[in-house]
Amino acid sequence: MSHFSWQLKFIRKKIKLYFFNFLNKILMCFFPKRKTIFEPSKIKTILIARNDKIGDMVVTTALIKNLAQAGYDVYVSSQQSSLDILKNNPNVRATFSYNDYSLKDLFKTIQKIRKHHFDLVIDTRPFYSFEMRKIIFCAFTNSTHLMGFNKSNVKSYNISIPYYNNNAHITNQLNKIYEYMNIKNYDGSYDLYTLDNNKKNVDDFILENNIDKFVIINPFGGARKRELSQWQMEHIVSLMKKNKPDHKIIFIGEPNKLKNVKLDLGLIFKSNTILDVIALIKKAEYVITVDTSIVHITAAFNKPCLTIYSESNLFEKTDDFNLIMRKKWKDYYRQTCNNLVDSSYLKKNNLLVEIPYCYDQIWSPNNPNAKQIVFYKTFLAKVDNDEFSRCISPYLG
Repeated sequence: MSHFSWQLKFIRKKIKLYFFNFLNKILMCFFPKRKTIFEPSKIKTILIARNDKIGDMVVTTALIKNLAQAGYDVYVSSQQSSLDILKNNPNVRATFSYNDYSLKDLFKTIQKIRKHHFDLVIDTRPFYSFEMRKIIFCAFTNSTHLMGFNKSNVKSYNISIPYYNNNAHITNQLNKIYEYMNIKNYDGSYDLYTLDNNKKNVDDFILENNIDKFVIINPFGGARKRELSQWQMEHIVSLMKKNKPDHKIIFIGEPNKLKNVKLDLGLIFKSNTILDVIALIKKAEYVITVDTSIVHITAAFNKPCLTIYSESNLFEKTDDFNLIMRKKWKDYYRQTCNNLVDSSYLKKNNLLVEIPYCYDQIWSPNNPNAKQIVFYKTFLAKVDNDEFSRCISPYLG
């Protein structure tokens, strides 16, 4: 695309974003305002508004556990797939399924949650995230207090925690909540539970396949850009067979994606729920996974693990004009949206913050027994074979 075409496109995008945020500002004027002074000692019931994916929920289980142990009644809202890992969790009083696939679904979700009153709702979304639908959900919950991160402009949040740390793990953000709740001692380990039938499913699989020791390979991420190529899978299996010849290799993943794994590479574990996968990981000797929830589930048990991440090439300096303009637009978009919800704090403290491009540190394994490899390539499968082999071999060879 030519310079002139990009400039026109950039102007159109800016105009569109201006009107989008103008409507959001008007909408925010109708949000209920919370002015009650926050006193932690008066809080009894807490809703954790997670409202995202499985990995996000895994890292939040430590917060749930510590709040419950501090004497609070803890409830959780999130996407149904994320709520599955909270089954049998003794620290959770109840869960609420979150759905914002359409505005109609969002309004139904809000109607359902408003039937319950909470002393405090905690919006635990990452500090760099901007999704108006999730802000709307939190704003209209029936709660005395609403706590979140970097929401100084959104008056529904009577507690806005300032946090802009691009170099710390995501749990560092969640740990800020303890300061506001006057919780001085807390356990940062993740807290996962399984059911008896999950353990039985795994035991039956191990018995049927005559497995003693085994390695898990998870080649698939939540997005296609995080998935291993066929060659990469074969290369990892080849290295593992040389390095751990007495270990069986077991592939995990979504059933529709596991169909792409050649049968001669290893065994296929067909799980019914994520709890089956958790039970299997708990018994594994080693885990190899791309950047997805499996990284964090493995960390819950401090299992030895090799994690393979891919990050956008927008992070790197380049002479490619198209990449430069994409980066410029991404910068502008994220800064504009962030200013929409947090400019009061930023102007008051005269701050110019940088929203992160790469999440390999923020969402790193947080596991003392894990090794992390990061490829700066938008699609992991497109990493050069020689480069992939050179980086992987020291850990598996």
